[in-house]
Amino acid sequence: MEETFELKVHIACDEETGRWYVAESDVPGLRLEDADPLNLIARIELAVPELVELNLGEIVATCRARKPDAYNCHSELEWKRPAVRPIFDSPLRPAYA
Repeated sequence: MEETFELKVHIACDEETGRWYVAESDVPGLRLEDADPLNLIARIELAVPELVELNLGEIVATCRARKPDAYNCHSELEWKRPAVRPIFDSPLRPAYA
């Protein structure tokens, strides 16, 4: 049986500069910013697979520690790529609605 982990990425807008940035992330090392939130999401989607690959052991251990009964897989070889779901901490401008 394969495990699936959902990794959350919170983005927010710096009101002073107007730039969007990764405010919080379950993906170790994910530090990005952009003037446009849609560009930021696209950049996140490109960066995450490599960061997940580099930090797989840490991610699996963290996810299992959060919900030990939810994950019954014992081998990282059976692990499946996580879903990445951006969560907006700040509302998007009306142009992006």
